[in-house]
Amino acid sequence: MKGKILGFDAASGTGAISGEGGQRYNFTAADFKSPAPAKTGDNVDFEADGATAKNIYMTAAAMPNVDLAALTSNPTVANILAKPYVIWAAVIILGSLIAGYFNTLGAFGDMNGPFGSGLGLSAVFIALLFAIPVVAAVLIFFEFTNNKLTAQFRLITAAVAIGGPILLPVLAGLVAPEMLRGIREMGAAFGGGGRMGILEFVGFGISPGMLITVAGGVLIVLSHMGIIKKLG
Repeated sequence: MKGKILGFDAASGTGAISGEGGQRYNFTAADFKSPAPAKTGDNVDFEADGATAKNIYMTAAAMPNVDLAALTSNPTVANILAKPYVIWAAVIILGSLIAGYFNTLGAFGDMNGPFGSGLGLSAVFIALLFAIPVVAAVLIFFEFTNNKLTAQFRLITAAVAIGGPILLPVLAGLVAPEMLRGIREMGAAFGGGGRMGILEFVGFGISPGMLITVAGGVLIVLSHMGIIKKLG
């Protein structure tokens, strides 16, 4: 039989369960068989012995009853669901946050490194990764303000999100590979530091943040092609 614990007194080791049909059953701690202690509100399965509950086991709590119709009727939620590009742009921003693209502007500080060497032009390509979440944020703004450039900017955002994480680090590595190798060795000799963090964006590499960012761009393309319809 299914029921819910109405109350349990740990001091006396006794409690009460409300069963099906509203019938109440008394129980003792010895009859509660689950490892976790009984507490008010627990859903339980038990055997009824008259007005006493025996062999009581806690069950998984019932899922809350979510009224999806009421949720989607909310103007704000409905507006967002009707604009899937907003969601895909948010995915791009999330991926950029995980990948660390918000911190790549620090590469400009490495253009002139110790002993007269530095990242040079490579720093520019690395710092441009910062533009990926910025472009995605602009798209969200355009979507909510119905800017006349929104349609074109969707494709721009997709191109930046897909190409940026792949091409920019590769270009950074191609500009001056020998110099970058020397800076890596120098950074390792001096204990790494911020420069080693910047160099994580040099060359081709796959990371969870990069994959999420690219996925956001791909979703924009699929929506533009009509493969993904409106969510609302």
